[in-house]
Amino acid sequence: MNIVKMEDLNIADLKAAYDFNAMERKDLRKLLKSNGIKDFNANAEYQDLMVIQENLYNALQDRINAIEMTW
Repeated sequence: MNIVKMEDLNIADLKAAYDFNAMERKDLRKLLKSNGIKDFNANAEYQDLMVIQENLYNALQDRINAIEMTW
């Protein structure tokens, strides 16, 4: 498997990764809930997905804020 760095992704790829992460978190929440676990934040895998979400969001925000607007 090839490792891709966030700085090598374009805005569309970052958004796609962000959306995929959201689906993964939703699926994991469903799985944890079905197993009787209500505190998702106590789950290490869920915490990892939350860190990835924050990193993707920050990368997207940085890229979008760097767009030069000309009026």
